[in-house]
Amino acid sequence: MIKRRIEQGNGRWAAAALILFCGAQLVGQAAAQETAAEQDMPMMTLRACVLIAVEESPTLLTAKERVRIAGKDVTAAWGSWLPDLTLSHTYSKNDRTDFDVEQMSSGFFPMIDTGGDTLFFPTQFGNGTYADQKIESTYKDVAVRANMNLFEGFAKYSRLGSAQQIKQAADATRMYTTELVIQNVAMAYFNLLLFEELEIVATDARELAAKELERTETYFRLGSAAKSDVLQQSVFFQQTQFDLVVASNQVKQAFTDLAYAMNQPLAQRFRIDRSVLTTDFIIGGINELYAEALGARLDLQAREHEYEAAKKDIVTATGNLWPSLDLFLNFTRYNNESPFRFGSQESKNWGYGYQVSWNVFNRLITLTNRGKAKANARIADYSVEQSRLDAQREVRQLYNIMIEAREKANVSRETILQAEEEVRLAAERFRVGAGTTLDQIRAQNNLASGRAEEVRAKVEFLAAEVQMERAVGRFSKYTAQLEEQNR
Repeated sequence: MIKRRIEQGNGRWAAAALILFCGAQLVGQAAAQETAAEQDMPMMTLRACVLIAVEESPTLLTAKERVRIAGKDVTAAWGSWLPDLTLSHTYSKNDRTDFDVEQMSSGFFPMIDTGGDTLFFPTQFGNGTYADQKIESTYKDVAVRANMNLFEGFAKYSRLGSAQQIKQAADATRMYTTELVIQNVAMAYFNLLLFEELEIVATDARELAAKELERTETYFRLGSAAKSDVLQQSVFFQQTQFDLVVASNQVKQAFTDLAYAMNQPLAQRFRIDRSVLTTDFIIGGINELYAEALGARLDLQAREHEYEAAKKDIVTATGNLWPSLDLFLNFTRYNNESPFRFGSQESKNWGYGYQVSWNVFNRLITLTNRGKAKANARIADYSVEQSRLDAQREVRQLYNIMIEAREKANVSRETILQAEEEVRLAAERFRVGAGTTLDQIRAQNNLASGRAEEVRAKVEFLAAEVQMERAVGRFSKYTAQLEEQNR
């Protein structure tokens, strides 16, 4: 009875092992088919992904429109140096009716002069009859007026300078936005590369677990391994299967994130260039990176242009403290057919001159605006200083991440070598009965963890390196090349 139960138990575990092994083979075949399908996909380099993102980015298109708006403000500031020109035309027709108007008769009015002679002058006088009287009149005129301000307290100069500085700030912000778009695409690209590499690690771990499960089942059938060893190894194999499913889902999500960064959320799956994973872990000096960031970052340049614009706004706000000088020129031609007109029926008029005005008191509005402009200039100055501090802090953070990633990669390489030897020794010890399944599982876990950590260290370094390139302003030349290519 006991022998039969053992044989039945052996048969059940053998069947279970066979099912697990066949499942591993099926999963392996599916993975091979998926790998073959991936080989048929087109490859997209990082540069190609960046080009698509820069061309289709709504954020970047918005920044470009802001530059256009700033350019219109510059044009408007130049326009203040031109004269105002006004054209007008008037046409009116009136029908006037006077009721019960006394009718007039013509006659002569006698008058005796100083010599005693009687003189008769023609005149009109009422004849005692009344009637309604209708009078029609027409008026037409054409007028031209030109007015030009020659001086308004240097406000036009400062207004133009402020608009130009704001445009330069908007342009620097647009280019910095391009750098951020490039960085986001690169980060998503490296993230996809990371999860694809982790999927490979998970696949290798599953295949190694399947081999160990098959070997353990063989030992069990030969009587040199316990049923618990098979159970432990099968559970570990199932865990590697689950880890592979998780890794595969992470790859799919990472591709979705990359497609989103490229503004192509419905893009078909493509392969990426794995050669970008290679790096020599070179890091520059921190002081040189600080200096480079403060001298080349486009967002800092934008803040500086905004500060210069704010200083010019002080002069603009002070303009009303000075007198204003305007020149004007008028021309009018009219035709008045009214019987009640004064002067000739048709005439024209030319007029020109200048006007000087000085608002000596406007209820402290000018002084208040000048104080606000000074406060805004100080705020802009503080913003420049804060942006510099933030840039230095960001450079330091990225520098630390790169140092840690480099050291992590070095440690991971040593860990992988040790774990590979540990896997070999654990398998040999288990074969001769000097080790346990847990030793094998622990060694396999250490190997998979070491390989995963090495991949993570490389990608962390590459991601931090890309961010550092942007943080110190090295993207400027690359951004200019992209803009030249898209024109």
